[in-house]
Amino acid sequence: MCGVNHQHPYGVNVVEAHHIEYFSISLNHQPSNIVILCPTHHRLVHAGKAIFDRDKKVFRYINGFEEPLKINKHL
Repeated sequence: MCGVNHQHPYGVNVVEAHHIEYFSISLNHQPSNIVILCPTHHRLVHAGKAIFDRDKKVFRYINGFEEPLKINKHL
């Protein structure tokens, strides 16, 4: 979502997969239900109870803040 690449400064690429519709509810592992996030944004999405708006390609947090995907190759 943020476009940050940890490969250059640290020599490792760290990303996490986030289920747009929580797997515990949907049991959906399809690529259309997964977005790749950096670890920080993954935690922020969960902590901020963000909902993904598929039409606008943004995460909307409970405080109203909207954050768009910077890279979108499959949604």
